[in-house]
Parts: sequence; C-alpha cells; structure tokens
Amino acid sequence: MTDLTDRMRTCAAHLATASVVANPAAIDDAAALLLAAATEIELLTGPIDLGEPMEVIEPAVLGVAKLDPETMKPISPAVWVSGGDTLPVANPYRGPHTCPKCDSRANKTVRKKGKSLWLVCPVCEHAWTR
Repeated sequence: MTDLTDRMRTCAAHLATASVVANPAAIDDAAALLLAAATEIELLTGPIDLGEPMEVIEPAVLGVAKLDPETMKPISPAVWVSGGDTLPVANPYRGPHTCPKCDSRANKTVRKKGKSLWLVCPVCEHAWTR
C-alpha cells in the first residue's frame, strides 16, 4: 500500500504545483482529496513490516594475481590456459576500422576488388573486408 499512497501523494504534489490550469479550485480540491485518501489508506492498513535485516556477508577473496613473465602484467587467476600459455584477449579498444593484424588506427586505403571494398593498412599492408 505504500506504493499506492506514495503515488497518490506524488500526483497531489504535481497537481498543486501545476502552473497552467483551467479550474484552479478543482485542482486544489483534487490534490486535497488525494492527500486525504492517502492518509486514510495508511491509517487503515497500518505500518508495513519490512522484515528482518539481511545478514552482511564478507566478500570472497579470489587470490593474488600472478605476473606474466613476458609482459610483466598481472594475470587474473581465472585465465583459460592451453599448453601452459594463455589465450589471446580481444582488444577492448579495437574499433571497426582498426587493423586486425597490427591494431593500427591510421587512415586506411580503400581498394575495390571485384564487387567488394577492402581496407588496406598503411603500416603493415594487411588487407581485409568488413
């Protein structure tokens, strides 16, 4: 019931602050009626029991990150490994026009091959189509 009474009070506040009204006396009566109804509903239903507070749980510690010997960057403990090596991670900053081979963001050259358009990287000369 608190949701209903809160919405009734919100409507009453909106009606009371409305600047453009056709009949201000009717608007004031409607706002007063909504406030009175919300108060009566709250008196009839009584306070709502919110229940027991939840127990606070300590956060789980996942472990200390290890350093990759080649890049000296931390490796998270949950890493896919294959044959002692980690799988490559996709570049989160890669846009649709970055080179898939060297991640260059330089202006690409567009070449037409048959009916398709190919982007050519000026750094590594890699060509690809989207």
